[in-house]
Amino acid sequence: MLAVSIVIAQSVAKVPAKDASRDDKAFDAEMQKLRDSWVQEFNAGHADKVAALYASEAVLMRWDGSVHGYDSILAELQKSITGGAHDYVVHSLHTERSGDIGYDTGAYNVTLRDRVVEGNYLVVVKLINGQWKIVAHASVANPAQKP
Repeated sequence: MLAVSIVIAQSVAKVPAKDASRDDKAFDAEMQKLRDSWVQEFNAGHADKVAALYASEAVLMRWDGSVHGYDSILAELQKSITGGAHDYVVHSLHTERSGDIGYDTGAYNVTLRDRVVEGNYLVVVKLINGQWKIVAHASVANPAQKP
C-alpha cells in the first residue's frame, strides 16, 4: 500500500503545471485588441461597433449616471459622439484574469468641444461564447484643475 501511494504521489508531481504566463500574455493581447477596437471605433463615430463590444446585459457607469443593457449603452455612446467627444486615448496600466472573468484598468483622455478630460477607467470582461465581452465599464474623470 505504501509503495502504491509513493508511485501515485510521484506521478501527480510530474503532471506539468498550466503555463499561467502564456494565459496572461494571451489575455493581455485580447484586452489590447478590445481596447484598440473600442478607441478606433469610437473615434470613427461608430457607436454601434463600440456597443457590440459589450455583453447584452452590461452596465456603463459614467460621471452622469449608469446605463444598463445594449440599447441604453448604444444610445449613451451615440450621445457622446454626437455631443462632440473625440480623440480618445487610452493607456492600460494593469490587466488580470481569473478563469472567464478579467479586468483592465488604466488612464484615458478624451477631447470634448471645449476641453480635454483626463481620468481613469475600469473595464470588467467575461468570456462569453468564446469572446471577451465588456460586462461593466466605469470611467471617472480627474477633478477639474482650478485656474
